[in-house]
Amino acid sequence: MNIYFVGGSITEGAGASNINNSYANLISDYLKSTYKQINIINLGAGGTASHFGAFRIGKHFEKQIPDIVFLEFAVNDRIYPIEDLKIYYENLIRQVYRWNKNCKIISIEAPTGLCDACASIHADIAGYYNIPVIDVQEKVWKEINDNQYSWQDISIDNLHPNDKGHKIYAEKIIEQLKNIDVLSMMQCPEKESITQVIFKNPRIKSYEECTFFGNWSEREVNLNNKVDMVAINENIGECVELNFKGKYLSIVTILSRNAGMLECILDYKYTFNLDLYMEHEGYFNFVVNTKDLSEGSHNLLMKISNQSNSKSLGHEIVIGGFLVDEG
Repeated sequence: MNIYFVGGSITEGAGASNINNSYANLISDYLKSTYKQINIINLGAGGTASHFGAFRIGKHFEKQIPDIVFLEFAVNDRIYPIEDLKIYYENLIRQVYRWNKNCKIISIEAPTGLCDACASIHADIAGYYNIPVIDVQEKVWKEINDNQYSWQDISIDNLHPNDKGHKIYAEKIIEQLKNIDVLSMMQCPEKESITQVIFKNPRIKSYEECTFFGNWSEREVNLNNKVDMVAINENIGECVELNFKGKYLSIVTILSRNAGMLECILDYKYTFNLDLYMEHEGYFNFVVNTKDLSEGSHNLLMKISNQSNSKSLGHEIVIGGFLVDEG
């Protein structure tokens, strides 16, 4: 069986002193003692939510079809508007089923220091598809309120558990798994969509499919389970052109102190500017994020502007690809 852990930085192992102490690795050890001949793949990607998950999992699943998938996005999903979150989380689930309608999905709801992870919203979507929810947040905060430990005892910040926290998360999840006959779960992959917004073929469109004008170069970035290579340029006036289809578009980029501004023209008539500056070095992010384009073909022309944020140190533009739904 192929067992996937799909999530953000907590699944990637952030906060643990080494990967062996992460909750995903501890659960993997348990699964190896329970099932024979299993292949465990960790798709944790720090700073990403179910939004990016829905677009990226296909490139992994086409290599190894999933049999069991653990989803952990309650922490990173909390920053999205509720209606958008519902669309992204439902489409993430539906994309898993697209690759294997018999796949077994389990939703893991990790906590935050403010107890504001969006477990209840996930639970509504998961319940509709008969997906079990393991609410670690509820269990952890019950024990915190019972003075068994404090949040500071189990975390390195407001979001990430330390070794003790990872161990507690794993114990709570394993405790629930012992009461679940995972392979016999009857889930509902073919139900009608709750949100009525269905991604037909979400994927990451490579920048290599663009037309570049000017002195663009490639750089290896190796951002785990996000992007490995990017196109980069800092010459004012030089351009990149994207042709794509479908209603969805998001630009995958890296914000930084050196970042400039893009002047954009969509479909030869709609103009807007994108300021890619951030007081942070190398922050992986997405810009535009529109799901309301008309069906059919679109053109996006992006030019490096002579203007930039007043705090920026340069005009650097980094393009890691595009999220599209070319169904």
